[in-house]
Amino acid sequence: MDLTQVLEATASPDTQLITQAQQQLEQAAQANLPAFLTALANELSNVGKSDVARMAAGLQLKNYLTSKAVEVKVHLQQRWLGMDLTVRQHIKIAVFNTLGTEPAHHRSAAQCVAYIAAAELPAGQWPEIIANLLRNVSGTSNTEAVKEASLEAIGYICEELDPNVLAVQANEILTAIIQGMRKEEPSNRVRLAATRALLNSLEFTKANFEKEIERHFIMQVVCEATQCSDNNVQVAALQNLVKIMSLYYQYMEAYMGPALFAITLNAMKSDNDQIALQGIEFWSTVCDEEADLSIEAMEAADAGRPPEQTSRFYVKGALEYLVPILLLTLAKQEEYDDEDDWNPCKAAGVCLSLMAACCENDIVPRVLPFVDQHLQNVEWKFRDAAVMALGSIIEGPEASTMEGFVHQKMETLISLMSDPAVQVQDTAAWTLGRVCDQLPEAALHESCREVLLNCLASGLEKEPRVATNVCW
Repeated sequence: MDLTQVLEATASPDTQLITQAQQQLEQAAQANLPAFLTALANELSNVGKSDVARMAAGLQLKNYLTSKAVEVKVHLQQRWLGMDLTVRQHIKIAVFNTLGTEPAHHRSAAQCVAYIAAAELPAGQWPEIIANLLRNVSGTSNTEAVKEASLEAIGYICEELDPNVLAVQANEILTAIIQGMRKEEPSNRVRLAATRALLNSLEFTKANFEKEIERHFIMQVVCEATQCSDNNVQVAALQNLVKIMSLYYQYMEAYMGPALFAITLNAMKSDNDQIALQGIEFWSTVCDEEADLSIEAMEAADAGRPPEQTSRFYVKGALEYLVPILLLTLAKQEEYDDEDDWNPCKAAGVCLSLMAACCENDIVPRVLPFVDQHLQNVEWKFRDAAVMALGSIIEGPEASTMEGFVHQKMETLISLMSDPAVQVQDTAAWTLGRVCDQLPEAALHESCREVLLNCLASGLEKEPRVATNVCW
């Protein structure tokens, strides 16, 4: 079998050739798996082979090392550990030496290194891999591609392993990652790989976040990365802030006023959807944390003990700045948005719902004027935003705070079930469902009960997305 030719055939536009190639590869694996994996590793590491063959070799090798199914993954790891040490050593050297030599658009070596490490490190094997990767990252003579691929491998290893497995090397790993993230790093590709690696290693950094000096340095580097000229680095840095807020809320007070508030507010306003999404996600995470802390405080009070952590009420303090941005973001939907696509508009609705649960009555005066102003706006996007805003805050505030306004707007909400824009009909149906669930007295008041029931009945014959919300 000409392995290169067969691997290239797996990328053929001819489905028959692909099927034949896959069958040949499976037969080779069944005949002699160690020899087959060795051949794949050799193909992957050979820079003289075509990009297509190397990419296919990496993909094949990866599939014999790991799986998304936990039971299969454990089986593959045990099978790997059962192979001859000489074979494993050859493959490990080959994939490690491949780092930084693959085409930029498709790299498998970093993942292969990580999946082998995920099998071997918990078994006390391949202890030198972390030190070797760190040497690749810090070596001044190493190329940008080698540093980038090595940081990717570190990130994947951190993602795969329990933090306890790497506890002894956690500081060295963090040092290398932070070095790659610093604004002084000339390569944005290296900065991006390092920033993504940090995201995967944040669970490892608990001891570092507990020390003020180390925490300050980590936060400084992450905040600086949010200002990078490369949008991908910005997004990855913001993802780190979201996760840091979730893991280390109790340490964030020193950074919220001077940095995090402004950084995330500006992100929410960004024209780049991915940046805006992370800015919104940050505040959704703060809402989640503070809602949990509120429950914990009540449970502690009932038990007559102090809570382990206390809320800093960041969301409540920032409502006047956050809510206007979220309301305008609700109006940024497009006419042909895919219902399944996650975008800033949908994220803003979820964030408002979380804020309503977190801040209860305090959010009402921040939202209702917008609803009142735009419920009958000539632009469908603003009508939709107004209805979505109302539906998003129905649960959370006391019923008595919302009932009067909602009762007053029932006629308009019902009329919007016949809006020219199907998006508005859809949102109106969803909001009416929320009203029926949370404020039944307003929904079933004798002044609108019959009209509402007739409206909902006719709604069952509308477009599926509208009818689905009517059923709910």
